[in-house]
Amino acid sequence: MLTEEHVLDSIPAYALDCLDESEKNRVADHLATCEHCRGELRVYQQLVGDMPLAMAESAPPPGLKSRVMQQIKQARANPPVEHQPTAWERFSQFLRGAAPAWGLASLALIAVLAISNVYLWGRLGSLEKQLQSPFVTVGLQGSPAAPEATGVLVFSPDGTQGTLVVDDLPALSPAQQYQLWRIRDGKRTSGGVFSVDPQGYGSLVVLSPLPLTNYTAFGVTIEPAGGSPGPTGDKVLGGEL
Repeated sequence: MLTEEHVLDSIPAYALDCLDESEKNRVADHLATCEHCRGELRVYQQLVGDMPLAMAESAPPPGLKSRVMQQIKQARANPPVEHQPTAWERFSQFLRGAAPAWGLASLALIAVLAISNVYLWGRLGSLEKQLQSPFVTVGLQGSPAAPEATGVLVFSPDGTQGTLVVDDLPALSPAQQYQLWRIRDGKRTSGGVFSVDPQGYGSLVVLSPLPLTNYTAFGVTIEPAGGSPGPTGDKVLGGEL
């Protein structure tokens, strides 16, 4: 399995600068010698960078600019004696002390912080046009067999490469794994197998003989370890393109 040979499980948190120092150094050492993981890191870095710019523009509250400028003047007139950590620094320190399993909730939280920053400062300038993320995303919803589970499949517009990230899936026995299915014209083909950690988080680099944009839906089922030629177990996640 790819996650055993590489550091794919840690790359989302590495891209967000949310790993502790020892884990960060371990990932950095691996990235120095692994082109596959460096490519995966570039995907996440692009995604994190595009999230704030994918939001619709909205007008700032009345008086926001004057309040911000007043705070700047006060800060210049009364500089702090010692460095005060920024909101990002405090948030990053909080994340490093939390559990190492990073799933969809982590990405949503960092997106809120980034969007808030853009709202307060970027809107003060004249943001002339809205930029959209170049990535295609497919949300996967939990089934009755795993109602709390969530997932997202992210891939490039040409569909040549993608990554599946899941959270809150039930942990399986060593004899079982989760299997992704690509669905086209009612036919299901395997997109790979993966396991999750005790918190239900997991990821999978999706390889496909056809562009992922050629498929209309995706699903995840419970299968014997190593996968099955076709779905045999309970469906836990599903979503349509």
